[in-house]
Amino acid sequence: MDILPFLTALTTSATGPHRHDLAEVMTARADILSMSAQANAAVVSPQKPGRLSHTLRTALAARMARLSCAPALAALYLETLDRLNPTDSLSALAQNDALPEADAFLTALVRYADLVTVRPKDATQADIEALRQAGLTDAEIVHLAELIACVCYLSRLTLGMQALTGAEAGTLAGTAPATGHQTDAPAQTRTADFTADPLEWIPYLQPVKLEDATEEQRDAMKITPSNTKISDYVLTLAHDPESLAVRSPLFNAIMYGRDGLSRAGREMGALGCSLINHCLYCASVHARRFIQLTKRPELVETLFSEGPDACLNDEYWQPIFDFSVKLTRTPATFSSADVTFLWDHGLSDLEIFDLICATGIFGWANRLMHTLGHSVSPP
Repeated sequence: MDILPFLTALTTSATGPHRHDLAEVMTARADILSMSAQANAAVVSPQKPGRLSHTLRTALAARMARLSCAPALAALYLETLDRLNPTDSLSALAQNDALPEADAFLTALVRYADLVTVRPKDATQADIEALRQAGLTDAEIVHLAELIACVCYLSRLTLGMQALTGAEAGTLAGTAPATGHQTDAPAQTRTADFTADPLEWIPYLQPVKLEDATEEQRDAMKITPSNTKISDYVLTLAHDPESLAVRSPLFNAIMYGRDGLSRAGREMGALGCSLINHCLYCASVHARRFIQLTKRPELVETLFSEGPDACLNDEYWQPIFDFSVKLTRTPATFSSADVTFLWDHGLSDLEIFDLICATGIFGWANRLMHTLGHSVSPP
């Protein structure tokens, strides 16, 4: 399923003085749009779908895009689903919120997809065990997790790009998002456990054993003869080598691309997203990088102590942080007004696009790191 034409077309409706700037942004970041489309293909229509068929993945993607309040993306998945001749149960789960109770396997998939899409911070090891009890293998769980995380990233990318064109909240597409759901609900967000100190990540799944890795898995992990230690996180994601192979270069292009938003600005986007999703490991890593780049540890201390509603008392960092938080926490209310706010604070279209991507890619990273394992302080 190639969504590149969809992504490219999102900016054609741009009006006003920024239309020319947006065309230049899409040219400058064409690699990100292309790799985002490749990532979608890897999770929705992979070469080896297994029991998670293309039709099932597409139906789940449509449902998750709805729950992420990205109806234009949901409509695209639904159009694709119609061409795949889905069963009545798959059509139903794609288009409404009811669970397919008659099918235990499908019900387990949908319950997990709903949870990680809407409230990733609430996912625990018990949810992974529930998938195992429903008969999923560790590899299938990673495939499912990558699908969920990628669609959530693409939903934020879609909403952000539409906001750049001037679209208002509630008018971003012709179909309404699902009702009764609040994505990444802000209530009772926990902040006490956040730290800038190094943490270790412990997987809930059995990582791929390096000595048993297939050639495809080794290529995805970019193994070289000199490699002696590959992290358990990468070895866990190697259960889905097709997705890992495209996500890694996409992540690097977003976080380390030339020009546009500063490295520190992208790290702030990662921090805002990780706070909402309560990913301790991601917050720890990127807090340290932000401090290294800015020499502003007091900003991180404020973020960790006050949480997503933190008052930074900084005219540059506050709007960047608030933008990331809103796109992560309440995508249904995200609009061109949020882009205008950044324009008013001096950010260019390219910088705003980079912030959208940084926030979105960490919605992806958080949904893997926080849900497939947990963080502990090193001994």
